[in-house]
Amino acid sequence: MAIAAAAEQKVDATPMEGFDNEQLDKLLGLDKLGLKSVTLLALGYRDEANDWNVKLKKVRFSKEDFVIHLN
Repeated sequence: MAIAAAAEQKVDATPMEGFDNEQLDKLLGLDKLGLKSVTLLALGYRDEANDWNVKLKKVRFSKEDFVIHLN
């Protein structure tokens, strides 16, 4: 829902993985509140003036190249 809500507000959002959640929990004091982090969501605005990727055509693979149908 957070990604959809960000998109609705025209804010870019990218979920992130591979972080040390124990260290993050300590840093934010989540462990003292009985909470733990499970994901990160970076929010912001793209720098269109300096992003050479922004004008490139999007590439999508055909379904046949990545979907396996099991019968």
